Amino acid sequence: LSILYSTLSILRHNHFQSGGFDLGIYDQSVWQYSRFMWPYNTIKDRFILGDHLTLTLPLLSPLYWIWNDVRMLLIFQSAWISFSTIAIYKIVKLRFEKNINNLLNTNKNVKRVGIIAFCLAAIYSLFYGIQYLVYFDFHPVVIGVGLLAWIAYFLESKNTKLLTISIILLLLTQENMGLALFGLGSIYVFQPAYQKMAFIFMALGIASSFLASRFITFFSPVGFEYRPEVVMNPQILMTRFFDSPEKKQVWWWSFASFSFLPLLSPGAVFAVTSDLFQYFTTGDHFVQMWTPYKHHRAILGVFLTLGTIDVLRVCNQILKRNQIVYIVIGLLFVTLGLQFYWHLPLNKLTKSEYWKNDAWMRNNSKLFSLVPPDGAVAAQQNFVPHLSHRQKIFLVWPREHDFDERPCGQTSCWWLDFDKSAEYLVVDTRPDQWLTQILESNEHWNNAIQNMERAGIITLITSVGDARMYKVLPKKIFDISLEGLVY
Repeated sequence: LSILYSTLSILRHNHFQSGGFDLGIYDQSVWQYSRFMWPYNTIKDRFILGDHLTLTLPLLSPLYWIWNDVRMLLIFQSAWISFSTIAIYKIVKLRFEKNINNLLNTNKNVKRVGIIAFCLAAIYSLFYGIQYLVYFDFHPVVIGVGLLAWIAYFLESKNTKLLTISIILLLLTQENMGLALFGLGSIYVFQPAYQKMAFIFMALGIASSFLASRFITFFSPVGFEYRPEVVMNPQILMTRFFDSPEKKQVWWWSFASFSFLPLLSPGAVFAVTSDLFQYFTTGDHFVQMWTPYKHHRAILGVFLTLGTIDVLRVCNQILKRNQIVYIVIGLLFVTLGLQFYWHLPLNKLTKSEYWKNDAWMRNNSKLFSLVPPDGAVAAQQNFVPHLSHRQKIFLVWPREHDFDERPCGQTSCWWLDFDKSAEYLVVDTRPDQWLTQILESNEHWNNAIQNMERAGIITLITSVGDARMYKVLPKKIFDISLEGLVY
């Protein structure tokens, strides 16, 4: 699984489908930590802790001592999330070994429990949220998802020391991991043996997320960006859980991934609802976080798996002759069927197109080798994570500006906005680039480059195919700079 997921994400990156958000942001920060530098993120123009409270990122910095390449983050992400399937496997073994019709001592039933545990771990590992977490760049939330699975195991195995360490690491991973701990507590609050710890999880989770969001404001020039805006009208609040096709798709995919069994678990339903609450009920402010196609849905995999285990354990007490193993095998076949029906990311590895290394990709890579390693570089969205091992890397934004002068022959011109301290501009001018790669249409993108070249803002140094590196001429910048804009 680690190899498959690593291959999936590395190929995506090699083919220039990764971006400054989020791979470039976190790559620059981890690289800075690995070099004992001040982790100031030039992509978002702030100290990294002013974006998210990612206090566990420094723990990843030794990865770059092994291999100083952004792909190490992708390999770590794949290996860590795969490692969490062991926690799920061990939880199932723990739950079922003691009560599988009181026939534990027979080899047949030991094997049966192993099959159940393996199938549920596989279902968890193929959850759509986890696949898109791996497929969509890198995000610290992957650390939290893995820790959440192990916290559940350490709780049930009564390993207090590792439980405490894991909870601390979880809360240091990101400000909303406290809400994830709250969700985990809401599952165990329905189990008498764990109710006390469940309430501690819930209280600690809410308190830590509140404090973490306050802490971020000390490092952010704009305050805490992700503050939810919750309406008090109950009717509107409930409607917002289902008022867009993307939200409905998340609900459908989440429960269908486990054959809807978690719907019979009050704790799982409450946990999923509490997690989606922070995104779905706050209006359009978090519209980019509604989608099932990014990292935001991965945490649901832990909640839904635990809910499925709860339901199956009850079924096991009702059914005779250990028929639960056949149900679980059936669940795995449903998951494998949905894998192909929904065309989830792992399917891409079966497509020859996904493995192709086109000439323009090779051209881009060759150009990158010519970029000065210590230079301050401005680059398009999908170039940023290939060039972010440096102190200054800037994201280029194509925008239309009105000028008093006529740098493009008229007062309204397409232009490239980036930080004025950039020394080099690295871009791709080939046609048919994606909107996610250049943040505008190909026509406007190339017009902006041509306008700045004509105005003498940039001058071509070298090119490889359609990939180009320009020198930014600082004296020219201030001649046409506008108040409130970079250029």
